[in-house]
Amino acid sequence: PVELRESGRRVHWNHRLGPLLRMPFGAQGPPGGGGRASGPAEFYWGLPKITRAWFTLCISLTILSALNLVSPATLSIDWPYILRRFQVWRLVTNFCFLGKFGWPFVMNLIFMVQYSKTLEKDFQGRASEFLWMLILGGVGICIINLHFQMPFLTIPLLFMTIWVWSRKHPNAQMSVFGLFNIMSAYFPWFLIVVTMLMGGSPIGNLIGYFVGHVYFFLKENYPPTRDHPIFFPPVMLQKLVEDEGAGPQTAAAGGAVRAGGGVPPW
Repeated sequence: PVELRESGRRVHWNHRLGPLLRMPFGAQGPPGGGGRASGPAEFYWGLPKITRAWFTLCISLTILSALNLVSPATLSIDWPYILRRFQVWRLVTNFCFLGKFGWPFVMNLIFMVQYSKTLEKDFQGRASEFLWMLILGGVGICIINLHFQMPFLTIPLLFMTIWVWSRKHPNAQMSVFGLFNIMSAYFPWFLIVVTMLMGGSPIGNLIGYFVGHVYFFLKENYPPTRDHPIFFPPVMLQKLVEDEGAGPQTAAAGGAVRAGGGVPPW
């Protein structure tokens, strides 16, 4: 078990991936991780449904690409192909491709499992709300990417989830290599430094952080928009995902948000 401290208390968290898949750079994972899995199947089915689907797509597309069954060029975000040839799958696959097998792939996959899993659990069974957050984030990332023209946007979306997680758990103490502790609020910036030291570009990280910050600020911290219907998934999506929470989220009169009976007004 890994020991973390949050809000003055100790939190024990077990790595479900086992010793071979510990957090990269020695960074220990977020609180709320659950017990140790007895095998790969239990680990896999223990993931929340949206995280499990994202994880599965990333693994599957990488395997298909490695076997030369699918060309990465057919997975990228390419607006002429999307708008003129109706290759709409690109709107999903560009967020689910992490490149070739290797250390960066494993590292990013671990980040996805740990932080997406914990963040999805923060929604307390409302998987559609978590998915809607990813959809809104994806739209924002696509708009910004009109300038940068990156073919794949998995990294910005992944680091958006890391940013939102770090805002929701700002006081978690994370041990890095066992040499020093860092508060989770600063962990995204630590990842920027690591990315640059490894010769990578921090643009994807920064795009994700910006979109995540805008989402978290408007959804959690800014009263005029906190309960706006745009932040709550359409009832069709709630039924499709089959939420396990208290019921559909709806914006009530006066802006208050209530669970159960009723649908969003849009």
